[in-house]
Amino acid sequence: MSSSDWATVDDLMRDLGAVRRAARDVRAAASARDIAQCAIEAAILDAAAAVDRTIDAPGNAAAVIAAREAIGVAEEVIRALDAEVGRSLKVRARAEALRARASELIQQARGAAPSKPV
Repeated sequence: MSSSDWATVDDLMRDLGAVRRAARDVRAAASARDIAQCAIEAAILDAAAAVDRTIDAPGNAAAVIAAREAIGVAEEVIRALDAEVGRSLKVRARAEALRARASELIQQARGAAPSKPV
């Protein structure tokens, strides 16, 4: 085993750490939080197991490739869930703005002063 083999394992461990940090930043609505966290944790556990196998055999190219792929999958899961959460939050904010505007228009039509949205 060479020092470059261990450097590769070290890089994989750093990448796995970065994925774990990114997972903490994913925001989800209460109704989707459990499902999102479950999917993220499963992907991270798979990546961690793959990285663990490289520790047992740091010179095994197939194990390194499998670990890189598993980390990539975890990154994609996080990105996909975060993108979905982002879209959901934008839709929700837009709906709130539209409700407030509709309330103003209804009150204007009734001749009343617009109230502030709640």
